Amino acid sequence: MRKQENYDYGKLPLFDGINPEEVDGLMGCLSGHIREFKKNEYIIMDEDEARYVCVVLEGCVHMLKEDEEGHRSFLIYIQPGELFDESFALRRIRRSKVSFLAARRTVALFLPFSKVMNMCSNGCRFHQRMIENMYELLTVKNLFLMQKIDIVSKERLRDKVLAYLKLQLTGDPGMGASRGIEILGDDTVRIPLNKSELAHYLNVNRTSLCRELTLMEEEQLIAVDGDTYKVLG
Repeated sequence: MRKQENYDYGKLPLFDGINPEEVDGLMGCLSGHIREFKKNEYIIMDEDEARYVCVVLEGCVHMLKEDEEGHRSFLIYIQPGELFDESFALRRIRRSKVSFLAARRTVALFLPFSKVMNMCSNGCRFHQRMIENMYELLTVKNLFLMQKIDIVSKERLRDKVLAYLKLQLTGDPGMGASRGIEILGDDTVRIPLNKSELAHYLNVNRTSLCRELTLMEEEQLIAVDGDTYKVLG
């Protein structure tokens, strides 16, 4: 567990539109705590009780789903400032139906769901604004999931790659272009995923992805330099 004063909570999208003094008051009412996780450490497991609205402060979290045979599907990745497990806390039966894994060293803020959703006795004026922000963030996450379905539904791997890269180049924060993405030009983007993570996101193995990227470079469709991609055609 870590001290909360190390972070500027006012910059979190959850507290958008709330001034720093009000955020300090809210944090006192919410009684949140911070936890740090090592790379590849599970933060929340499938079927765990969903008691918190969780916010990524540092690192990256992968949302995963495992079937009965142990096969693991990568759903989406969650970047600093984004929420996780909040949608399951909203259900009548509060059980997570996916797992959340720290993709790298990760620090997360845990806010008790009961305190997020219920106005405290102090009557914080901006508590309602925070709840509205949470629903907005939940809506955006649903867009991320819709994007994922659209991308992985492409028949050819190269079409999946191009669809993903072009989406990141849109510059529309609501469609994911601000999620750890650096747009370096009209056709160039640096993504927050390494090759293994991108392969997981596209639901293919790393070898197949690397082979396809090489072919796409040879055919001058893209240029790849580490985690930087340029779309040529």
